[in-house]
Amino acid sequence: MPYVALSQCWFTRQHQPTPWRVHENDGGIYSVCRHCGRRIVTWGRHRWSIADGLDVTHLAEMVTGRFLTVLDSADEFVVRRFTVDHLPNEDAIEAFKLELRERYGMDEPGSDLTLLDSADTRPARPRKPPPMALRAAPDSRRTA
Repeated sequence: MPYVALSQCWFTRQHQPTPWRVHENDGGIYSVCRHCGRRIVTWGRHRWSIADGLDVTHLAEMVTGRFLTVLDSADEFVVRRFTVDHLPNEDAIEAFKLELRERYGMDEPGSDLTLLDSADTRPARPRKPPPMALRAAPDSRRTA
């Protein structure tokens, strides 16, 4: 009986890009998955998907405004999408997120459901301070 090795992204449903990246005119960043070797794309640098085919989430982001997505991360299945255009401010949106987390039991142990916000961006990396110049010892002949 022949054995078949399955890639890590087949199990986790999360593709990991290689350092090689190409920026295209459509705004996408393309790379190759380091596990399965397939071409992958991202538009927000936080979620990579297979580049060959229709990405429904990206299409929804382009067509509609901001929305919340209840996602079954184990099966990579969109359970439901909610628009937030009817909510007046950011506090109302945060309250709606808490209501959805409670309604779908996302905080319960063993739950594979996650809540994604289309407005979430990847946090900026903290910048490293420039290296400090070494001071010469008071007895040294070195000058500044």
